[in-house]
Amino acid sequence: MKEDVSPPKGFRDFSPEDEILRKEVFERIERIFQKYGFDPIETPIVEKWETLAGKYGEEAENRLIWRFKLPYSEKEFGLRYDLTVPLARFVARFNPRLPFKRYQIGRVFRYEDPQKGRYREFWQCDIDIVGESSPLADAEVINVVIDVFEEFGFKNYTIKINDRRILREIFEKYLGINDYSTILKIYRIIDKLDKIGKEKVLQLLKDLKIGEKALKQIESFINTSKLNNEEIIGYLETFSSNEMKAAIENLKTILEFSKKKNRIKIDLSLVRGLDYYTGMIYEAIVEEPKIGSLSGGGRYDNLIEMFTGNKIPAVGGSIGVERLIDAGLELGIFKKEKKTYSKLGIIYTKEVDVKKVWKIADYLRNKGISTFVPFDAYSGILDGIKDLDKKGIQFALIIGKKEIEEGKLTLQNLITRERFTVSLEEIEKIVKS
Repeated sequence: MKEDVSPPKGFRDFSPEDEILRKEVFERIERIFQKYGFDPIETPIVEKWETLAGKYGEEAENRLIWRFKLPYSEKEFGLRYDLTVPLARFVARFNPRLPFKRYQIGRVFRYEDPQKGRYREFWQCDIDIVGESSPLADAEVINVVIDVFEEFGFKNYTIKINDRRILREIFEKYLGINDYSTILKIYRIIDKLDKIGKEKVLQLLKDLKIGEKALKQIESFINTSKLNNEEIIGYLETFSSNEMKAAIENLKTILEFSKKKNRIKIDLSLVRGLDYYTGMIYEAIVEEPKIGSLSGGGRYDNLIEMFTGNKIPAVGGSIGVERLIDAGLELGIFKKEKKTYSKLGIIYTKEVDVKKVWKIADYLRNKGISTFVPFDAYSGILDGIKDLDKKGIQFALIIGKKEIEEGKLTLQNLITRERFTVSLEEIEKIVKS
């Protein structure tokens, strides 16, 4: 019986055309991060279990984190669930100069139920500002996200924002729900709104036995999605408390300093599922395809303190590259057109000295032209052209008996089918034009 050579469920292999597209997307995102003054770091894929424990919430710890113990060790480990908790550990270890602006692009692992836009291994592109409590830092994170969507030409995106302080004030002070574990359960249920719909969310909340008053207030939150930003701020200003005022001012600052105010929508039903958020939270979505959030993040002013013992404010955002690419492919923003980095391939016949072919290839590579050279001569020129065409190589440099006798080379554009008789020195200009 033939062995199953597919990867585990929720994991993927990437072909050259997939990986070439992905690398281009990563590079363009990375340039935006660098433009805003963020610097790269790297952290391990494997973390100690105690690093991850108690940071994400009940569901993540009990069902989603890849947790394991090696048969020859008593220590427990976990695969990286996100890039934020490893950053908090990194800050505690190295104590960088604040404010510390870092970015990281790397793979993370979650034991999700695989479906469209949801995998068990996926890549995140994160930015974080550590050591800054100003809402201007929140606004900068949002502007970076805007730049990413604008860079790739997304037309139908919205960035939903909220503030955890608003939710806490409503639940604790106005609804009298003082049990923090119950509040976190409410957050996690509301976070499922896009997945399961309003009716099922309200039923799950009813099962918590939080009371009719709380249910009606949460439903009014969900219904405010029909209001514009000014109307929502007016609604929030009816709740008078210092914490609520601070949260409202924070939202106003983000709107004021946003590069694209028309793309930002205050959404009081937005909660984000992770426990460590403390202030501003956001998610970026596209109208079509229905694929979930393409970016998310927020402020987490207490997380780093769990490692350092000192309160260090922080805010960050993550671009979900898998969904960004999946959505972009479906919308026609991305195309898997490039099969290879090789710009030129050499076709040579058996009469040609291979050493001479390699010398020509070295010359072209030194001129910055990615050059493919077969290890055996083609049986004929036409076979070579067919092979390079299938590989997606644009130019064929033909070196046969005729070219050797005449001391000239034949260069063919395999897209336009144009042929040129050229000297070695003339190739660079044609290929790079």
